[in-house]
Amino acid sequence: MFRIIKAEFLKLKRFHILLIGLVGMTLPAILSVFTQAVATPEVTTQIFDFSALFNSTIWNSATIFMPVIFTLIGGYLINREYTDNTLKNILPVPVSFQRLLFGKLLAMGIISVLFGFYSYVVTLIVGSLSGLSGRNAGILFTGLLQMLGISLFTYIAILPIIALTSRKQGLFMGGVIVSFLFGYSAMFIKNVTLRSLYPILSGLTVMGFDTGTFMNTSEPGNLALSVLSLIVMFLLTIVIVILTNPAQAARKSKKRNVASVFLRSGQKGR
Repeated sequence: MFRIIKAEFLKLKRFHILLIGLVGMTLPAILSVFTQAVATPEVTTQIFDFSALFNSTIWNSATIFMPVIFTLIGGYLINREYTDNTLKNILPVPVSFQRLLFGKLLAMGIISVLFGFYSYVVTLIVGSLSGLSGRNAGILFTGLLQMLGISLFTYIAILPIIALTSRKQGLFMGGVIVSFLFGYSAMFIKNVTLRSLYPILSGLTVMGFDTGTFMNTSEPGNLALSVLSLIVMFLLTIVIVILTNPAQAARKSKKRNVASVFLRSGQKGR
């Protein structure tokens, strides 16, 4: 498994998809400061310091940016096996498709945490350039812990989407749209039980993130239900991967590649 993960990181050096992720994870902190600057006095945060910036960045990341970015990059890593026509060559190797898929998902899990750390650094830079107050060791440590934890838990929340869309070539782009709706819909869930069970919000509850400012709620989520929700998403992903049919996927990929070759040959003949 370690070799598979290592190979995925080596492959990433040749892909530009990470640049999209880096740009995307830069935006939450900038959006937080921009929103505070242009909003009307009635809806602005009265004391917008480093603590408020971290909270706003985490909220924007978990509900908008992270689900989309993680699904896009994770799906892209898996989809390359189809587009590069390497899937049919993997099957004869003594590494099962399921094991390969687990390795790719684990690699993306590590990348998601690294993105969380990157977003934390960007938030520090944006906050410093904006001249915000309230920067102390406690705030910085809490912001780092919550950013890393929520990055991991948000990834777990959308894992089934990545795993499900890996069963067919090109389907991951549809997964990106589903993940966006999945994250964006979290903003409108007010009921405490639903908030606890909704996977995107479950990670926020586990990490002790206060959603009251952003959802106009005062009652905290149920920790046990939130942990249960994330466990279910993780187990569901395992089931999806185990039930994935690699042989069928390889045949479909091969048929598409053969069809594309014939189409190109026909165009050249004209």
